[in-house]
Amino acid sequence: MWPAHVAGEKLFVDYAGTTIDIVDAATGEVHACQLFVAALGASSFTYAEATFTQTLPDWIGSHTRAFVFYGGVPAMVVSDNLKSGVTKACFYEPGVNRAYAEMAVHYDTAIVPARPRKRRRSRSPCRSRRAGLSPSCATSGSSRSSS
Repeated sequence: MWPAHVAGEKLFVDYAGTTIDIVDAATGEVHACQLFVAALGASSFTYAEATFTQTLPDWIGSHTRAFVFYGGVPAMVVSDNLKSGVTKACFYEPGVNRAYAEMAVHYDTAIVPARPRKRRRSRSPCRSRRAGLSPSCATSGSSRSSS
């Protein structure tokens, strides 16, 4: 089940994982560009644009153009932990770049970096050995007989 979002509360922003090629109409030169994507939490109404880099000026510029596109500013912007915007990715107290934070103050919104993922532990035979189990117990489904 999807989480419920209040209209206008959150705008999720990030760069898409792959680059796209943009051709300069005047010169025919091909530029590999980054794809900035913003989506409102409640409606998933999406804004996207290509930028040459993922640097801070492009990051902030994309935000301001997204705000103009939406005709307003959400209560909070949930960003991924992009190095241009987030200086310290932390589960409880992330650090936000000063210029990015100043943009948020100017637009009267909050920057909420997404929490970094927790590492999942694998259930490997090594973990079972540390717990005192034999390797055969770690790899078989059960040590009990079916009789």
